[in-house]
Amino acid sequence: MNYRHIYHAGNFADVAKHVGLLYCLRALKRKDAGFFALDTHSGRAFYDLQAPEAQKSGEGERGVQRLIVHAIGNKSLADYFTAVRARRGKRLPRYPGSPALIAQELRSQDRALFVELLPAEARAAQREIESQGRVRTEIGDGYAALKAFLPPEERRGLVMIDPPYESVDELKTMLQAFAEAYRRWPSAIYLLWYPIRSATQRSLVHARFEALRIPKMLLADLAIHPDDAGLGLAGSGLLIVNPPYGADQFLREAYGAIHEAIAAPGAGYVEVTRLTPERMAQ
Repeated sequence: MNYRHIYHAGNFADVAKHVGLLYCLRALKRKDAGFFALDTHSGRAFYDLQAPEAQKSGEGERGVQRLIVHAIGNKSLADYFTAVRARRGKRLPRYPGSPALIAQELRSQDRALFVELLPAEARAAQREIESQGRVRTEIGDGYAALKAFLPPEERRGLVMIDPPYESVDELKTMLQAFAEAYRRWPSAIYLLWYPIRSATQRSLVHARFEALRIPKMLLADLAIHPDDAGLGLAGSGLLIVNPPYGADQFLREAYGAIHEAIAAPGAGYVEVTRLTPERMAQ
């Protein structure tokens, strides 16, 4: 595995993914009962945006740093800016990964498990994460963790599946693992991230999700380049299963604000729509 997220930390895809993640976490906290969160490809807790790797790619500069400059006062992004500790007129020195964001949202009655394949990244997460809830980090295969730890003792919770997509079979592997996890724990909120590289690839991903015939699927796509611009990552997709109340409208507003702040004029798009209905026809 050659993927290193430090090159991409704080890019527009991170922003889009984490805005959705935080909304779902805040929704779970509307009730007092504890919840369980599983992050299958967690990475480390924080990424140094001043590191040579981050500076070389410039993705954080064109992502979260640009967003802070142009959208720091936007109401739909207020919780996100608070969570990443953004301040008006200040550059963000480091960017929190999903385990850090999940951990800081936990209450004493909640718990989370972070699974990471790379030992160095997992150990970094163990050192850096602080939380009021119970957290554990394991070195291992995130897909195997879906079988090993679901369903949890809690009735409520969230599963984040965010693989690096290094393998050509990654989508197939993820879909198989997700389908099995859903059978084990159908009431959980699932967030599945996918890259958008072309219009054809995007349509294929949507069709593959829809073919699972799982109800309550919400897709949220944000592109800052044309689908077929040939620039690598044109957009970021997030599929949410069992989305919390209000997620549709919230993501339309939040993604619209991100797009306006980061994308070039006239480039890219935002699409937030239900991929499957509340109930599937028999």
